[in-house]
Amino acid sequence: MRRTLVKLSALSCVLVAVGYVGLFMAAPSPASAWAPISLAVGANGLIMSLMALGAVRHDTMPRALAITFVGLFVLCAGAFVVALLMPAQEGAGGPLLLGLPVRTAIVLYAVGVIPIGVLPFAYAFTFESSTLSEEDLARVRAARAESAQTREAA
Repeated sequence: MRRTLVKLSALSCVLVAVGYVGLFMAAPSPASAWAPISLAVGANGLIMSLMALGAVRHDTMPRALAITFVGLFVLCAGAFVVALLMPAQEGAGGPLLLGLPVRTAIVLYAVGVIPIGVLPFAYAFTFESSTLSEEDLARVRAARAESAQTREAA
């Protein structure tokens, strides 16, 4: 599991780097429209893969967290891609979504508000399986006692 997540993190970094190269090397044109999309997908992939890497314990991850991370990646990256591909309609007479210009509302709510509401519940749901078991605590206590004995003998 860790190896897969590290590979996903590296792939996300490559997507970000390719996006930057595309932005710096290409003159503004419709052909360079892929660069911001590469940055959006790569940045979200990096964030989610690092969060997933932090949630891995004993080279496994609770299924609920895996589903949550994949879903949030699709939501956040999709929100950025949709906002990037939408035609610019901001301005005095532009359409509003919940009081904000449509592209701003999509990014704000999909990338900011929804993850704040989902992630705490996902972690709370998997808390019991992610904490130390009685066997783990016994190993830690034994290692501490052995360390204390070694220090006293020295």
